[in-house]
Amino acid sequence: MKSRALLIAALALLLLPSLATAQDNPKHAADKIIRLIVAEQKSDGSYGSGLADTCRVLDLLGRSPRRYTELDGPFYRSAAQRVAAAKPGDVPDALVALGLAATVTAPLQRVHDAAVQRLHAEPPGSDVDLWLALRTFPASTELPAASFDAKTEPELACLSAADPSTVPEPAVTDVAAWTSWARAARLRGVRPDALPPLPVADEKASLAELMAALETAIQMHGLYEPPVFRVDDDDADAAEPGLPALVASALPLDAALAEAAAFFARHQRHGTFGLELTGWEEPEPGITALCLTAVAAAADIRHEPRPEWLGEGLDYLVARQQPDGSIQENGLATYTTSVAIEALVAGARAKDAPVIEKARAFLMAGQFDESRGYDQGVDAYYGGVGYGDGERPDLSNSQMAIEAVAAAGAPASSPFFTKALLFLESCQNFSAGEPAISIRPAGGSLLGGTDGGGFYLPGVSYAGEVHLSEGVYRLRSYGSMTYALAKSYILCGVPADDERLAAAMHWLAENFSVDSNPGFTSETEGRQGLYYYYLALGRTLRRVAPDAFADKAGKPIAWREMLTRKLLENQRIDGSWINADSARWFEGAPTLCTAYAVLALTDANS
Repeated sequence: MKSRALLIAALALLLLPSLATAQDNPKHAADKIIRLIVAEQKSDGSYGSGLADTCRVLDLLGRSPRRYTELDGPFYRSAAQRVAAAKPGDVPDALVALGLAATVTAPLQRVHDAAVQRLHAEPPGSDVDLWLALRTFPASTELPAASFDAKTEPELACLSAADPSTVPEPAVTDVAAWTSWARAARLRGVRPDALPPLPVADEKASLAELMAALETAIQMHGLYEPPVFRVDDDDADAAEPGLPALVASALPLDAALAEAAAFFARHQRHGTFGLELTGWEEPEPGITALCLTAVAAAADIRHEPRPEWLGEGLDYLVARQQPDGSIQENGLATYTTSVAIEALVAGARAKDAPVIEKARAFLMAGQFDESRGYDQGVDAYYGGVGYGDGERPDLSNSQMAIEAVAAAGAPASSPFFTKALLFLESCQNFSAGEPAISIRPAGGSLLGGTDGGGFYLPGVSYAGEVHLSEGVYRLRSYGSMTYALAKSYILCGVPADDERLAAAMHWLAENFSVDSNPGFTSETEGRQGLYYYYLALGRTLRRVAPDAFADKAGKPIAWREMLTRKLLENQRIDGSWINADSARWFEGAPTLCTAYAVLALTDANS
């Protein structure tokens, strides 16, 4: 029987980007390669040497793990528009069909559909692109019989064979042959038996080399199984001790925070912290920053001196600042830099001011705006901030960046906040007039909601959708993102009586819970990321006047008492907190959950 810690580590590896290395899953390997490809885009929207290369890049972007479309911004939209504007014959129909396959707006889809219609009149011969297009967009008629040498042309052999499973899989040591075969094989329902090494983003690589690497990452996506870490004992299958027991009865706040402080003291190594999951023990900047901020907050609220080792931890963060200003070493640049800024601000050391300023500049430069070709009148992602290595902002990263930029002293008049407001609006089910109708990336249309709640990013809610009618859907609002939305509105200077903020606060009051993240259709889903939810709740409501957060009868909701009671009841005898219901998003890690819990407690009692 595998140990629980090993299982938690395996779950974390499968469900979130690794904090251990920058290249440990295909999605994030693809993100880094895409960033380099997008940097190659020309001023006219094209890539490479012309329309053919542009089609190939679009094809890759549309099939990448994040499934980009023209709704994602100019890096895709302007390239697709350039292809669509070409005359028939300027570029092979097969490339147009493949390149525009992921488009969702009617004008681009019409060009794609016309190219598909024309390509079925062409004999495929030995044209790989045509074979790919014909297999991707099949017609009612059978493809002509063909035979290709599986050793020299594995892709064509697999595309043309009556039984593709008879085509031998190329050795993974020949990455180019394996990649071309894998695309054809997966298209025809054949699953690869072995995988090559994950591709690495090489800043010196040519566009062709980058595209080849991205194709490899795409074919590995969904198949790659991260390494499972063995436990450090004689019997790798021996069960490790279970979770520390819950406290027999909730401690008073001061005593609970003292126990948490003792937990942090026992688990720090020269002021640094790791996840403390099997195989994940090494210090990590983001975890360290959250723990240091929690340690400082707990000491301050208890009127106790801060531990001396806190300074060592701050020095560790300062040493992780990169030339671009980010504070990180394993990716997740926005999240990690944001929490590092908060820790350094909480540290209040004058010598860290230049580091904080440089980190703040990094976050502000990461905003999607005109500097990246985004248009506030066209792009729903305008004003948002993403992970720092992809091309899609989200409300979770954005709210972290907004809070850190504000904490780092950006003036309220900064354009950063003005632009961020536009992104916040695009992540809210609210409209002053008729609900907006937008294109649904997966097909059909999205009708804007009116309940005032928030969701993860334009067109996507982790709480799912409501199917309203044939082809019409509405995104579900949910708790953690509605708190992130409301808090961000406040930090961007929106007054309490603003209808956008008022609508968000109304949703939160109507759906208030400390038992689960409201808005999900099942209790199990609502308990995933629960401590992140508690953090968002505390950080938002401490900024709200009591009478502005009331139930239907107008009675103020006693959120401080309810949140405090819930957290104190779930502390463990070693002073920690752990999400025992779900290890997703690393909440099986006691250091991370304890930091979330302590910060939520100090917010509720500040």
